[in-house]
Amino acid sequence: MQAPDTQLAVTLYNLRDFCKTESDLDRTLDKVCAIGYQAVQVSGVALDPKVIKKQLDKHNLFCCATHEGLGVLTGDLAPLIDKMQCLECDFTALGCPPQTYINSYAMTCELIDIMRKAGGELMKHGIRLGYHNHANEFRKHPETGKTMLQTFYERTAPGDGLPAVFAEIDVHWVTRGGGSPVRWIWNVNGRMPVVHFKDLAFFEGEPRICEVGEGNLDWPAIIDACRETNVRWYSVEQDTEWPNRDIFESIKISYNNLRAMGVR
Repeated sequence: MQAPDTQLAVTLYNLRDFCKTESDLDRTLDKVCAIGYQAVQVSGVALDPKVIKKQLDKHNLFCCATHEGLGVLTGDLAPLIDKMQCLECDFTALGCPPQTYINSYAMTCELIDIMRKAGGELMKHGIRLGYHNHANEFRKHPETGKTMLQTFYERTAPGDGLPAVFAEIDVHWVTRGGGSPVRWIWNVNGRMPVVHFKDLAFFEGEPRICEVGEGNLDWPAIIDACRETNVRWYSVEQDTEWPNRDIFESIKISYNNLRAMGVR
């Protein structure tokens, strides 16, 4: 399927509770299309890739990315390659490694080796491998005085005959970790096909994920940085519902707000 002329996508992880069967997925994608989305990121959906592709084709939706667990990347990569080819998708990312790989410098180095090896193998099939961050990657390792994420991207730049590991910066989690989304978008300039968009607001004194444009992130600066670094896809991800608001309403609010900000 040819990619649509839009930059907006929605991550199906948001809607995972409504994608457990093929009929669930069918109804969910009806709602996604009704909002206006023309692309999705496939994550949190345990259905057979052929079933997912059948429903994506039925709804004329493009798959811009997937998420995978570390076990998939450390085992036989053939099933992942088959899945990506079935979905006609050329970018996947590690959604969240076990915490031990983040806390320990030695384990971070092991993760880097895993990602570089898997990334090299996947690239032989035209598939780019990326990394999706949360807030914990902004703790500093005492051995280096650098954050885990800084070490990760410095040591997964292209070299030694291997391609780069790509980025999937999550601007909400960067902010929660104490980083600057704009600076991190520039840090991975040329290495980020997909960015994750969600906002940050406080509810009853606690930081919460909220709809894009409904919180406190500097969206004009973030969007400008994405444009200037040629990020292809802006994937809306809202891991949890805002209190007393339906998740489908939330992804519609994010879509409408981003369109009002000039995102096509």
